[in-house]
Amino acid sequence: MKASHRVGLTLIFCYLVAWFDRMAINMTLPSGMSRDLGIGPEREGWILSAFFLGYALCQVPGGMLADRFGGRKVILGALGWWSAFTALTGAMASLPAMLVTRFLFGIGEGVFPASVWKILGQWFTKKNRATANALVISAIALGPALTPLILAPVIAKYGWRACFWLLGFLGALCVLGAWRFVHSSIHTAPRVPPAEIAAFEADARSADANAERTLDQASFGQLLKAPIIWVLFSIALVFNITMYGWLNWLPSYLVRVKGLSLKGMALGASLPFMFAAVGCMSAGFISDRWFRGRRKLLVVGCQIVGGVCLWLFTRVDNVVTYMVLQSVAGFLLFMACGAIWTLPMVLLPPRLMGSGSGLINAGGQIGGFATNLLIGYYVGFRGGDYGAGFDVMLAALVLTTGLVFFGVVEKRTPALAPAAAAAG
Repeated sequence: MKASHRVGLTLIFCYLVAWFDRMAINMTLPSGMSRDLGIGPEREGWILSAFFLGYALCQVPGGMLADRFGGRKVILGALGWWSAFTALTGAMASLPAMLVTRFLFGIGEGVFPASVWKILGQWFTKKNRATANALVISAIALGPALTPLILAPVIAKYGWRACFWLLGFLGALCVLGAWRFVHSSIHTAPRVPPAEIAAFEADARSADANAERTLDQASFGQLLKAPIIWVLFSIALVFNITMYGWLNWLPSYLVRVKGLSLKGMALGASLPFMFAAVGCMSAGFISDRWFRGRRKLLVVGCQIVGGVCLWLFTRVDNVVTYMVLQSVAGFLLFMACGAIWTLPMVLLPPRLMGSGSGLINAGGQIGGFATNLLIGYYVGFRGGDYGAGFDVMLAALVLTTGLVFFGVVEKRTPALAPAAAAAG
């Protein structure tokens, strides 16, 4: 196996466990945690948002640390930190203690994504970087797909607290895997065959790798002046209101609105995100293969059709029908998500990949923080109607589609565009 493939597989596993850790709270809130802590939907939103506050605050610092010290050190520190606070979540017995623990857990996970993108920028060229990134971030769909199936039996037999102790153990395995396989750069990693390095250099010089223009800002301060960065920041912020709203509130919606049992909720919350994982995985390849220089068209098309399916999901009662609609929505909206993240992967120069991607992702996590408060209070305002939360998600999706279509301007490299098109 290529060294770059070992790095990619290890990052996928670490990202997957990260999503198990953050999705577990969505399973446990309607399965005993809310009762034990004596809280309602508004305070459920507090707990969910406490994570996002810490997570959002550490996106840019995490990227700067990765740019300064290398992704390996930051990833190892992040894995150890958040795994410890995941395990501690299972020991919390009051709302204030839970809020502090989830905030500190968010800090640990917050420095992780930008360091992952920094690693990808140093191990994959623009020829295949978007594909590699889409495979890694497919964990944002695989995590929600697998979490209910893994944790529902644990909750049923051992209670909600045991989930977090199990996940803390998985985090320790991540630390060992990253220490063994993940290094900051293909040029500095030990035991990388010369032939693989030569192939990397050849890919970096290829027409496909140079068909799209990269931002040429020399510093983070100059990067802040690029309009496209703030467009992507805004897209990530608003789109995450839809995505995190769906991820975080779906288990409660299925139990409290659709009337599913714990077992039924586990399947209902899992199936659409299995399709979503396929959509996200394929987004990078499809974007690289057919949409270089016009990637936004893929995003907008997926958002429109996926949004219609998500809206219809809330309007039907037949189990088979709404699961089909939800699965199609999952496939398309997560393909859009994967395609959106191809943009910074090809636009940002490798030397600023950590801080630049961290800034864009910070927008997404601000959206994640706002999501749970917005939906929590809106559900409370609507008298506890958990279905009303989808009104917020769908409104955000409409706004995101407009931002992508009118705000993103893609440019090809004129001299290389014909060659790249021929190669495609």
